Amino acid sequence: MKALPRLIQLAEIADVIAARFSDREMITCYVGSNAATPTAALLALTDAVKNRSPRLPFLRMVHVLLQGPVPYLEKGLQDRVLTYSIFSGGDVRNAANQGLAFYLPCTLANLNVLIGKGQNFAPDVAIFKVRRHPHTGEYSLGLSVEALHTAIDQAKIVIAEVDPSMPYTLGQSLVDAQSIDYIIEEDILPVYEHPSPDFGRLSPAERRIGALITEHFIRDGVTLQTGIGKIPDAVISMIEDAAPRDLGVQTELYGDGLMRLQQAGIVTNRRKGINMGYSTTSLVMGSRSLYDYVHMRSGVQMRPCTFTNAAETIRQNRPFISVNTAIGVDLFGNVWADFIDPRRYYSGVGGQPDFIRAINEPTIGAPIIAIKSVTDKGESKIVPMHPPGISLTASGYDGVVLVTEYGIADLRALTLGAKALAIAWVAHPRYREEFLKRLHDDPIITKPHRYWPGKIPDGVRLYEGDIALDGE
Repeated sequence: MKALPRLIQLAEIADVIAARFSDREMITCYVGSNAATPTAALLALTDAVKNRSPRLPFLRMVHVLLQGPVPYLEKGLQDRVLTYSIFSGGDVRNAANQGLAFYLPCTLANLNVLIGKGQNFAPDVAIFKVRRHPHTGEYSLGLSVEALHTAIDQAKIVIAEVDPSMPYTLGQSLVDAQSIDYIIEEDILPVYEHPSPDFGRLSPAERRIGALITEHFIRDGVTLQTGIGKIPDAVISMIEDAAPRDLGVQTELYGDGLMRLQQAGIVTNRRKGINMGYSTTSLVMGSRSLYDYVHMRSGVQMRPCTFTNAAETIRQNRPFISVNTAIGVDLFGNVWADFIDPRRYYSGVGGQPDFIRAINEPTIGAPIIAIKSVTDKGESKIVPMHPPGISLTASGYDGVVLVTEYGIADLRALTLGAKALAIAWVAHPRYREEFLKRLHDDPIITKPHRYWPGKIPDGVRLYEGDIALDGE
């Protein structure tokens, strides 16, 4: 029987790694992510790297989104440690755009392809946070499960910060003590909290998008996946007002908005095809109220992202409505979210392609891409052609439903020409006529049967409500 974990201090992390891998030139460390980023451990490990004491092998740090400081990004350390980021925030994004960190493209459903047994980034070390159960002594991964079970299974050294600031979540977040080699209890930094969204301060454009999605796609019994941000918040706000019944939640990220719907009794999970009776998620991130809500709550349960984002799981919970956003969309129906242009990396593909491709027919649900039509600088987010050289989270053949504040363009089962016209119709009026003229004059774009300029094409539903935009 494997021994119980040994208690160590933060400063000893580098010592146990150096002793175990004294014969290795390079090792891979998988780091827990999001609100449960083990910042104290990363700071301690970086100190050892900077001081070159003890001697460590070259460290490949693999992770999804990290919160807080990422100290080993410091210039001058790249000959000793490098980041391989699957999804990035500000510091890692800046480092990657300076050539000081790697972007490792992968959807969340496919993380095992990167870090599973025999794979290129199978970890030698796993570092993450846990919460200990006060009565049973079991450990919970709390706010971040994502691919940590796979990392734990593969790692030769498993190190866990025991953090009482983190909720004890249920489901497949539990970790037996024998799977952990070392635990750290002192000088741990708390989990990351984010203010609860102010649903009363959404812009008119965001509220319009929320109203369009709620009116046309939200019905009693649908299962939801939403991200975190102003547009998902607007959808949740409008759902709350409409008060449909017995919604379900199966998502990669559970935030304050979904909690509000569950507290209001709108989300009951009673009609889900699988995991009936509780919301399923791989990550939780938001306010302290959210963390208190999910603590020991059987109504919100954790699963690995290879389950929450798996096509089979999604399809069993039909009708399924997925709401994600993007950086841009072109007139061919291509969508991108991880790059602004080939020289400006932004974040990552996350789970967006997983949900889009799982909902590949209308009987399953709707894969919605919701964007404001223009950036804060007034530039159109809809463009004639996507920037060459960037990866796409959805291609023209995926058939997404595009929603802007001007309307809905349901691109499913449309020809190239019909798709392009539908997208142009939901662009900002400042750019719409230019796009429509371009399409009308282009002989390559075959127009729909009986199309004429000014006719609203198939798949388009324009906004007809009473929410006025700024300047209207």
